[in-house]
Parts: sequence; C-alpha cells; structure tokens
Amino acid sequence: MISHEHKCIFIHISKCAGTSIEKGLGLKNRELNYEMLYGWCPENRLYLQHATPQELLNFGYIDRETWDSYYKFVIIRNPWDRAYSDYLWSIANEGLYDSFVNFLEGVGKFKESLSKEKDHNISDHLYAQRDYFNVDGLEIVYDKIIRFENIKDGLSELANELSIPSEAFKKQENVNKKRFQHYSLFFTATRKRIVNKIYAKDIEYLNYSFEDKRGILDAIKARFLFLFHPNGGKYFLLKYPKLGRMLVSFKRLFK
Repeated sequence: MISHEHKCIFIHISKCAGTSIEKGLGLKNRELNYEMLYGWCPENRLYLQHATPQELLNFGYIDRETWDSYYKFVIIRNPWDRAYSDYLWSIANEGLYDSFVNFLEGVGKFKESLSKEKDHNISDHLYAQRDYFNVDGLEIVYDKIIRFENIKDGLSELANELSIPSEAFKKQENVNKKRFQHYSLFFTATRKRIVNKIYAKDIEYLNYSFEDKRGILDAIKARFLFLFHPNGGKYFLLKYPKLGRMLVSFKRLFK
C-alpha cells in the first residue's frame, strides 16, 4: 500500500496487522484502489496490498524514484504464530475446513483458493516473509521494521515519524477469534516440523524461535483441535462423518 499524502510505502505481509495500518493511513473501503495500491488486480492476478516489493516494481505499480524516496516500513511476525493465524483466517473467510498441513502445502480443500489460477485467490497468504526483503537481488533497507510482538510501541513510533495522530493505528481490524491464547498451544510435533521446513528462511533471517508454553494437556488439545476450534465440529464432520455425528449427538446430551 502507498500513501502519497504521508509519502510512505507500507509493505503488507499477510496476517501482520496490515488492515489496521491501511485504515490508519486513510484507506476508506476495501474496493480496488490503484492510487493507494489496494484490492484485487485482475490484470496481474494479485492483491495489490500483498504484492512483494519486486512485484510492485516489475508490474509498474510504483516507479523507482518513488520507491527510493518514500519512507518504507514493514511489519514482521513469528512464523509459527503467523501460520496459525493465517490458517484460522482462511477457515473463517474461505469457509474451508481441512488440516493445517494441507493449508500450508496448498492441497486438499485449500487447493483451489490457494491456486494462482483462481480469481481472488489467497496464494499470497503462503508467501514467505523473506520474499518482502529483496529487490533486484539487493536487500531492502527499510526505514522501519516493526515486530508484531511489539506492535503497540512500534506503531506509536511510526505515527510520530510520519506525523500522524497516535490514535490512527489503535483500532484493530480483521482480528481472528482464537481458542488458544498462545500460538504454541496449537502445535503438535508434525505441525511445528512443517512450519520449520516451509519457513526455514524466515526463521533464520528474521531471528525467530519457537516459544513453547505447552503442557501435557495442551498437547492433547492441539491433537484434537476439532473440540476446541470454533469451526472444528464442521471440519471433524467432513473428515470423519460417522464419528462426527456420534460426537454431535453426544454433545447434545449435555446441552
């Protein structure tokens, strides 16, 4: 997203508080907006707000002079936390119920929505964060990199540097409902391993580690996600229809 009013470019990595930032910078609605670089572009088949810097330049959305002269900032997030949040977002917004592993690999029920061939696809949700740090083979020197974990202080500093009222970024947008207070409580060994593999470059480059707050009971909850996820019952019914119907009947006895 670009704001000519504030002479800044916000590089929006999916599930990194981007919607809140866009609203704070003056985006009025969620329609296609070439001036601010937001929305689905049918010509190049991508969401402008999630385009990588290389895509923005290659497709001519931003000229080099503007890119070099405007204030540039990005928000990054712990890869395990981001993957969990993105999975929940995809279930809630795409109405698809399948495994976390299938989501990250773009297969199963998620295959169509994550395919670049589909209109309004969400394939950019699987982009590595590392992809947003290079242009023409050179590392981008951002004016500000905000860690999602310290977003309150980071946005306060950002508002000050852009001469924007501090309250502009206070309203949270597009926040998922989570059943686990900490991302690690969602992870099994298999889920953790696949994030380690797919986002290995992010983990190393951004210097993140897996903060483990799981106990024995938490591991059981994570393995039987269908009992603790708001959409879990529907997913379970699709994957195990007979057992799912038995579970639903069992739960009704205790209503």
